[in-house]
Amino acid sequence: MGSTCIITDSSAQFTSPGFVNNQGLKILPHKISYSQDRSEPQVELKVVDFPRHVSSKFSPHIEAPCEEEVFTCLERNLAVYDDIFMILLSKEISPLYDRAEKASNTLHGHANLHLIDSQNMSLGLGLIVQYAVELINKKMPPIEIEKSLRLIIPHVYTLLCTPNLSYLQAAGMLDVGQAEIGEMLSLSPLFLIEEGMLNPLQKVKNHRSAVDYFIEFVDEFEKLKHVSVIQPSHGSIPEMRMLHQHIDEFFSTCSYSEYPINPYLASMIGPRGFGIVVMEEL
Repeated sequence: MGSTCIITDSSAQFTSPGFVNNQGLKILPHKISYSQDRSEPQVELKVVDFPRHVSSKFSPHIEAPCEEEVFTCLERNLAVYDDIFMILLSKEISPLYDRAEKASNTLHGHANLHLIDSQNMSLGLGLIVQYAVELINKKMPPIEIEKSLRLIIPHVYTLLCTPNLSYLQAAGMLDVGQAEIGEMLSLSPLFLIEEGMLNPLQKVKNHRSAVDYFIEFVDEFEKLKHVSVIQPSHGSIPEMRMLHQHIDEFFSTCSYSEYPINPYLASMIGPRGFGIVVMEEL
């Protein structure tokens, strides 16, 4: 097998410590601005600095890598590697995949380009990218790696929940009336990323109800490979311990991990958003 690299984007979170330093991994960065004035300099903020509500002073806007950035990244790597796996967040959430597809249609180089829509983001995207590295390390032929990735993608599920409804409204996932009424009633919507789109499931009143739903969801599977939890900060949702205990008891071979929400996802669902990512065992 020849030289191989993976290109992904900065919405991805990884469960393996130090994975981001993998030499064969290239990351296209998203830009996030927090002012309505897009001409202001970009400021990197930690999630802890995010306010509870979107306002005229703080209005997150995520900008995907532009066509020129994508073109340059591909042009540079097509001349170096034999195979490139470009695994990106859902094209239903971001225009990045379409920009990559456009660039790939105009570029020709030494490498074979495998452009893949992960139909996911955050830890879901990260798990798929890590799975690709596992397959590469096993020296599988590139065509078989692509087949395996397309097979696993429908078996990675992300459930999200948030009380920060103004962020959902700013991201275009709720209208103003839904956001205002939901916050007045202290309701938190649950979403499932399905075929790359955020689909609303139901609304819950508290963390306990959300975690109960997560447990019911994982019980729908016979075998799980991995479950990852996203929280505002480490241990900030004590009720997640019930999920961890449930996984240990009923899915003894399943690995489990917890991570703080990253700025990309927090800009979409708010700093108090949380959820789980499930990878099914095939």
